Amino acid sequence: MHSKKESLLKRWHSFRADPEKCGDKWRGQYWKEQDDYRIISCRDCRSFNQQKSECSINFGTPLRKCVVSSIEAHFNNCRGQDVLEIGYGRFKLAKNLIQRSGGTWTGIEPRRPKNEKSVLGKGGYGHATEIPFPENTFDRVFAVQSVEHWGQRAGGVREPSSYADCFAEINRVLKPGGSVYLDAPVHFHGNEMFIMGDTEKLQGFFSNDQWANVKIEKWREDYYPLERYTPAENEFRDWPIEITSYSEGHVAEAKANGVVWLITLVAEKTALMS
Repeated sequence: MHSKKESLLKRWHSFRADPEKCGDKWRGQYWKEQDDYRIISCRDCRSFNQQKSECSINFGTPLRKCVVSSIEAHFNNCRGQDVLEIGYGRFKLAKNLIQRSGGTWTGIEPRRPKNEKSVLGKGGYGHATEIPFPENTFDRVFAVQSVEHWGQRAGGVREPSSYADCFAEINRVLKPGGSVYLDAPVHFHGNEMFIMGDTEKLQGFFSNDQWANVKIEKWREDYYPLERYTPAENEFRDWPIEITSYSEGHVAEAKANGVVWLITLVAEKTALMS
């Protein structure tokens, strides 16, 4: 649970978010290539304060610090773009950067009243399997810390969504050449694919006939010299419900040795064939 101070610092960071400063901070290649992944280790991250040997993001869990850094890196230049956020909640950093850099933010949220219609430039009801906009509407579609819940079994609030259906719907509303951005925690909660860090399974949903330039980033998988961050015991309660496709040995290994890190996926919708 966040303290009042943490909440204030998070809001203040979003309030002060400057696209130009974020663009300067994250200009150029901020990752290292390894086995077709983009690796952002803590010691090489541009949010890492070398002198103090600490993350310069001054609020949130180690995971939240990575989320903030990734958003700064990906959303500092949205000039002239129509951008859709799926599951927008109360965290406004991405929205502020999009709008301040010259883009138009639109949001859909399944927890909003169903009669609250979503229109371009505003937020309203909607969800990943039924995005209430025509084909080829958006230049970007993104989800911050929500994709892991779309196919979640635990909680019993609703039927788990099909990830194939979700990504097909995102592809439908993207313009040709438009991009998707997703981020989620690994070894934490949500659908088993994210709990187990199954990057190959996630990539498998992005077929070559519909998607191009599929890239996965791994933030904080290599956390040295910062602290090791692991899931709290209460997160394990849902794992037996969620995890049905992996062996007991793999699950036990994840519980014993898994560290929490941030996965991001970016991909582009293929151009329409003439």
